[in-house]
Amino acid sequence: MTGSDPHLNAWAIGQLQETQAQVDHVVFDLGVDTDVGIPGAGGVSIASEDNRQGLRTLFLTARPVLLGQVELLAELITQAPDKKPHRKIANLSATPDALRDLARVLLEAADAADELRPRPTPVG
Repeated sequence: MTGSDPHLNAWAIGQLQETQAQVDHVVFDLGVDTDVGIPGAGGVSIASEDNRQGLRTLFLTARPVLLGQVELLAELITQAPDKKPHRKIANLSATPDALRDLARVLLEAADAADELRPRPTPVG
């Protein structure tokens, strides 16, 4: 998908406007002291909200642990409009290679999304 279809782009923009979609993210360090984080540890919080599905927030943290493993903590919070929030937490271990593969996939998805971003058209 190249994002070059003006009708598809107009439809997608209309959907975003109609649902009043908002996306936000925060990156943070992990550590006991607020000034100094644990080397190699950190996390990201990604929130997405619209008036159809409500609020969805993902907290993903990673920190190195003993024996060359990485501890991942994923917390997903969903809250439909006018409903109570639901929360699920998963704690798992991963190898450094698994995280590198995940990072590669995420970077490729980000690059592909940038390619689909609408570009201004020259006025002639």
